[in-house]
Amino acid sequence: MPFKKGHKINTNRKQSSKHIVDRMISSKKFWFKKGQPSVFKGKKRLNLQGENNGMWKGGISELTERIRHCFEYRQWRSDVFTRDYFTCQNCGIKGTRLEAHHIKEFYRIIEEYNIKTLEEALNCEELWNINNGHTLCKKCHNKTKPIIKDE
Repeated sequence: MPFKKGHKINTNRKQSSKHIVDRMISSKKFWFKKGQPSVFKGKKRLNLQGENNGMWKGGISELTERIRHCFEYRQWRSDVFTRDYFTCQNCGIKGTRLEAHHIKEFYRIIEEYNIKTLEEALNCEELWNINNGHTLCKKCHNKTKPIIKDE
């Protein structure tokens, strides 16, 4: 704020911020009244659901996303962590954010078995084999990701 000669500067922060909020509420830009809850509180905004939502992708989630959110995947992950005593198998750290890593890559299994549906994925034994996984901390897991070189 530039200095204005002859104007008194309000140094009380609480008073000045309250003044700004009161001005915002009383201005015509805001249609709600002070102390009143929002009109949309607790209500679904039907105009932003389904096809009207900007993030809509035709009603189909990616297959890998659906697999990673199913019960069997969570069970596989939990079994791998339990087998490895919740310890990173690379650096030995315990008590940090852990991730279950497929030794044979997740996407390669899906490609190899030509999995197109969630049901096919649930029937694929190699995907759920705990011997194809080990526990890594986030830092070690990031090191296993392939480096993409620009040519």
